[in-house]
Amino acid sequence: MFTPTIHPWNQELWQLLTLEPERSNHALLFYGNEGLGKRDLALALAHFVLTDNHSQSAKLFNAASHPDFHVVMPEIKMEVVKSKEGSSTLLAEYAARYIEQHSGKPRKLITIDQVRSLSAKLSTHPHIGKFRVILIAGAESMNVNAANALLKNLEEPPANTLFLLVADEVSKLPKTVRSRCSLVPFKAPDRESAVNWLQLQQVIPDQDCETYVSISNNHPLQAIEYYQNDYLDQLKTLLTSINHMWMRRSEVTSTAKQWQDLGADASVDMIQKLSTDLLRFQLCDDPSEVFFPVQSAWVKTSSDKLDRSRLITLLDELNQAKRLLSTTVDELLVLESLANHVHGLPKT
Repeated sequence: MFTPTIHPWNQELWQLLTLEPERSNHALLFYGNEGLGKRDLALALAHFVLTDNHSQSAKLFNAASHPDFHVVMPEIKMEVVKSKEGSSTLLAEYAARYIEQHSGKPRKLITIDQVRSLSAKLSTHPHIGKFRVILIAGAESMNVNAANALLKNLEEPPANTLFLLVADEVSKLPKTVRSRCSLVPFKAPDRESAVNWLQLQQVIPDQDCETYVSISNNHPLQAIEYYQNDYLDQLKTLLTSINHMWMRRSEVTSTAKQWQDLGADASVDMIQKLSTDLLRFQLCDDPSEVFFPVQSAWVKTSSDKLDRSRLITLLDELNQAKRLLSTTVDELLVLESLANHVHGLPKT
């Protein structure tokens, strides 16, 4: 049975959203970094709207068969959430309605075919209650054609339809889509609150909670995901690969392949955090906040040996790499380019 999850740092938002007197013909855009519970809150709000004082709707919602709830997300995100328990699995079951069978790799983008299939369902009135809810998770993953197709529905929304768009990187959404939505920002809790909440969950050992809160920049759900995915072991592997490259023990191509084996997105995330820490130590002998307190000694020693202008350039390249990895570009080529930049960081 589905139980809505409202994280403590989102309680105020929840109160505001559920007190909204008129939800008809409205679109909300939930945005903020990954790991803040945006999808959980969107799913909870959909449940609130569709099952309010309606027992039949509640049963259908729990069974992933409610005819007035529609979920669209990138196929690759659906594969990830399907592997998790609880509300994530329910979300994936709803999203499967709009995924076409094919023989290739899971798609990273929301396609125009998904949005067209959704639009075809909006020509009728809601089947059970007063409202219908459309939840688009990973909304920034819509390609141009998909975004334009959705825009038509946002400009002339069907009666009694609530659109919930969820985005980690809102800047990737077209301005035309953003302008049709009421923006709902999600913010991270303070460090102490994040650590306290994590300790209550009893997933991460108490003595490691602060470390993972630092790595996740106070994003508690992401901290749990990092811990469950052995992030620190991956970080040690990545640091070793960088050391070997700087010591001329390995080549750029083999290093990039090692990063691909770790996971392209995970490797870019680690290199981005590491580069930020290196720059922090160049600008300040004892920075108050770092992503990797467990590696502070290595970062401090290494920062003195690196060229600052090249480090700043690398940070720009990392932002570009993140954008490219969300497309169909060959990820190994992206990682080879990054490895080449990292290789050239030491002063000559």
